[in-house]
Amino acid sequence: MNKRRFRTTKILVILIILISALTMGFKQVVGNDVNLNINGNTTTVFTYEKTVGDFLEKQNIEVKNRDAIRPSLDSEITQDMDIVITSPKSYQIKDGNRIVIAEASGYTVGEVLENLGIKLNKLDRIDVSLDQVAKEAMTIKIDRVEQENIEHAVEIPFESERKENPDMFEGETKVINAGQAGEKIESVLNTYVNGKIESSEVLKSEVTKEPINEVVEVGTKKAPKTPNGQSVKKVITMQATAYDPSAGSKTAMGTRARVGAVAVDPRVIPLGSKLYIESMDGFASYGYATAEDTGGAIKGNRIDLFYNSNAEALRFGRRNVKVYVLD
Repeated sequence: MNKRRFRTTKILVILIILISALTMGFKQVVGNDVNLNINGNTTTVFTYEKTVGDFLEKQNIEVKNRDAIRPSLDSEITQDMDIVITSPKSYQIKDGNRIVIAEASGYTVGEVLENLGIKLNKLDRIDVSLDQVAKEAMTIKIDRVEQENIEHAVEIPFESERKENPDMFEGETKVINAGQAGEKIESVLNTYVNGKIESSEVLKSEVTKEPINEVVEVGTKKAPKTPNGQSVKKVITMQATAYDPSAGSKTAMGTRARVGAVAVDPRVIPLGSKLYIESMDGFASYGYATAEDTGGAIKGNRIDLFYNSNAEALRFGRRNVKVYVLD
């Protein structure tokens, strides 16, 4: 009797468990909840269907040719899976230097760009996240970024060293060593955004030629005063010759050739400069003059003094003089 009662009780317990499984757990055993999102509207639907395609057919949902759906129709249904359907919407894409206005399907910005065939390169920049939900009439801005490595030569300027010379007058200068520019090779990374340069970064710099400094002597000796006390800004030792009216009646400045109008190299003494010319060997000093003329043979530290006659010019000959350039 006890054995029968035990078996009966055991059978009842098994039946209760089966009934509970059938009434309370059957849903979990053979069906799944899915999240159906159609153009942003989401509902949770319980289904016994095995694939996404079967589920949509069961729900009488028609997917049009231009609609986008994920996952694919042959994907297997799983618990709490998301099924997203989006119909085409209008978008404005500022893609680098071009503007694209088009309709496209896709739930996220990334899907919209993919459906439009717009690909992003590694360096490109976009003003919204690719995972952001795409909304009707939204604007998407893409900056196209390119980088270029170049090498170019850059001049290194030389510096000027100044050395005082007490034997030279104030204002006088003399180049002892001519400076030479150096050179370096730079490796530069240029970044372009939409075809325009945004930045240049020097990645590497190598000096291939060191610059050579210029050395210039500058006078420190006080310049003398002229006989009438005029101040002097420069004193130049020059080789002097003489010429007379037979060379012409007009100077290079268009003035009348005369005593006191002398010929110079304008690169050394500018035309129009006021001068005082002093003999260095006891010959009578020429005195005050103005640089008004030039001559084919008067180059560098040469000066040609006008005399009224050929005899005076021949008497002067060729000799060294000190030329005081007056303030």
